Amino acid sequence: MPKKVVIVGGGVGGSFVANKLAYKLSSEVRKGEVEITVIEPAQVLHYQPGYLYVPFMELPSDVMFRSPKKVLSPLVKLVEKPAAKIDLKAKKVQTADGAEYPYDYLVVASGAVARTDAIPGFNKTWYTLWTYEGAKALRERLRSFTRGTLVFSVTSTPYKCPVAPYEFLFMFDDYLMSTGLKKDVKLIFTTVAPHLHAQPNVNKFLEEQMKMRGIEYRTKFEVKEIKEGEVVGPETIKADLVVAVSKHTPADVVVNSGLVDQSGWLPVDKSTLQIQGGSGVEYAIGDTTNLAVPKAGSVAHFQSEVVASRIHEEITLGHADTVYRGRVICFIMTGFEEATQVSWNYENPALYPPPSSKFFARLKDLTNYSIWGVMRCGL
Repeated sequence: MPKKVVIVGGGVGGSFVANKLAYKLSSEVRKGEVEITVIEPAQVLHYQPGYLYVPFMELPSDVMFRSPKKVLSPLVKLVEKPAAKIDLKAKKVQTADGAEYPYDYLVVASGAVARTDAIPGFNKTWYTLWTYEGAKALRERLRSFTRGTLVFSVTSTPYKCPVAPYEFLFMFDDYLMSTGLKKDVKLIFTTVAPHLHAQPNVNKFLEEQMKMRGIEYRTKFEVKEIKEGEVVGPETIKADLVVAVSKHTPADVVVNSGLVDQSGWLPVDKSTLQIQGGSGVEYAIGDTTNLAVPKAGSVAHFQSEVVASRIHEEITLGHADTVYRGRVICFIMTGFEEATQVSWNYENPALYPPPSSKFFARLKDLTNYSIWGVMRCGL
């Protein structure tokens, strides 16, 4: 019987794990000794970091979207059905139609979901960047927004891509400057968090950028309600346009399988990425975990290499030594044509970001336009 690797979720993390394993274990897969299966119901995968650009200038469709069949290695089996239950004791995954997929190794890479129903009035009294439909609706709204107050509120943490709110504000500020509308538009940012960013040097950089651009910000601002024309919290802020980050949760299959802890996320070992409460052969990566690292594609990418290496080592050597050291790399767009970059890990906090430049903006462009190819090759 072949060793069965089942991966729940075919997004960035899941596809990277699958393709890395297909490369590392290609001989074993071809001999029928290993079987790699990805359970992913979506007919089209979205490049979610691309949502940032949609309100301004949507990226080409072949950058924004890709079929899972074109992303995954031919050595990987694709099950195009939603996973309904993960049973760690029985070591199997059940799909919505009742089919069961037993595993010898499990990787949960089902991501996080922006719950737009958590705040009444989605795409009417408030807009978001965290769904494609929301980003498109925001684009239409911005076309008629030429004066007034735009309030951007982070209503819940954690959420996907923690720097995206600032990138949007900096890019929109660029737009206001270039069109001569800045004098007629006021930008206000609120967050429920006690800071703009958990990394002190990144927080300092963002505070300086906000002050330099005249963007007001309030921390520890718990939004109670978003109504037509106002954001209600510790104070009521009048708003002509509201953009918000709604509550994020793991995918339904993780929650419904009873795998979350008191934080609401899937608990894993910070170094091995093994699911706590499992038998040692179950892993989770990316946005679904409870780790104190950003919920971002780059993090899922780095974690995918760790998990793929550990499974490869277990199958070929009988033990696994590779560990995740908390590696994070993040671009921060400071306008349409400039960006900076920060990185850190468990032992080394982020340094103060280097000056914004076109160089980093082009590096981010390179990432945007190459990600599907890099993923397909399992790099």
